[in-house]
Amino acid sequence: MSTKIYFLKDNTENWGPVQDYLSGFVSAERREKINRYKFESDKMLSLYAAVITRLAIVRETGIKNEDLVFECPYMKKPILSSPDTSLDFNFSHTKGAVLFGLSTDSTIGVDVERIHKAPFNTMKMVCHPAEADYINNSSDKEKAFFEIWTKKEAYTKCMGTGLSVDLKSINTLSAPICENIETFIQDGYVCSVCTLKQL
Repeated sequence: MSTKIYFLKDNTENWGPVQDYLSGFVSAERREKINRYKFESDKMLSLYAAVITRLAIVRETGIKNEDLVFECPYMKKPILSSPDTSLDFNFSHTKGAVLFGLSTDSTIGVDVERIHKAPFNTMKMVCHPAEADYINNSSDKEKAFFEIWTKKEAYTKCMGTGLSVDLKSINTLSAPICENIETFIQDGYVCSVCTLKQL
């Protein structure tokens, strides 16, 4: 296994016995984080992301779920702090869907967004001029906007910076960035995965 991607779509609105059962597989700290979400649908997506993370790591490594210890450094993506492995992972969730990526030989960042009415007014703040041209010249501007947005999110998460950098300076359509990002459409969602080989 080098890189594996998991996509889950679920439009369940109400927390129930299934979610109670699944919450038993995650840590108390994660349950606290889940409970901080205002809407039950967001709580469930956060729970699913945590469960998929654990399930994928257990499946790929054979490590027991109860032995997995995660850390979430401030403004950084979560990491597996124990046991020591070469795994890198990342997840993203948005209304109705979760995207998860796991890699043994690369750092990884992922992002998922539902294709809907795009906030085009933000383009001047977040898009490189070449990206803005790509969106403006596209026959499906909503889809193009979320392609660029998810590429940018996946790339910055992979780099470990998150969205704290000058987003306009990053052109996800140019080499070498574009060579490390795969984008695909799944059930009305744009999914982007960025992988950078570990040295």
